[in-house]
Amino acid sequence: MITGVDHIHYISNNMEEMVNYFKENFGAKEISRGEARGYPMIRTDVYGVTISFLGTEPGAGQLEPGKGLRGLDHIGFKVKNLEATLAELKKKGVPVLVGPGVTPAGLKYAFVGGPEGIRIELVEKD
Repeated sequence: MITGVDHIHYISNNMEEMVNYFKENFGAKEISRGEARGYPMIRTDVYGVTISFLGTEPGAGQLEPGKGLRGLDHIGFKVKNLEATLAELKKKGVPVLVGPGVTPAGLKYAFVGGPEGIRIELVEKD
């Protein structure tokens, strides 16, 4: 029986930049540093979900988010007030990539960008 999400695993060329982005903008807390498969790894907690960042070979290819290719396209976070959250992130220099908009189901959303082309979706939910 599945009981919840255990972790998200992101392979990164610059783990420190990625971890700092999540700490500064999404309240990530570092859990541990170590190694996996011969590469450095940093584990973080973001709103109760572990996001693990694993290093890779310098110059390794990268998925192009939003282009329909295989791989992780984005991570989505629930927010209580989309406009206020976007204003706070913009003050920190986080670019808004899409939106804000409204889905056919009536949900307010937006996408923001981060290091290495990562996209974060913000969905307004109570």
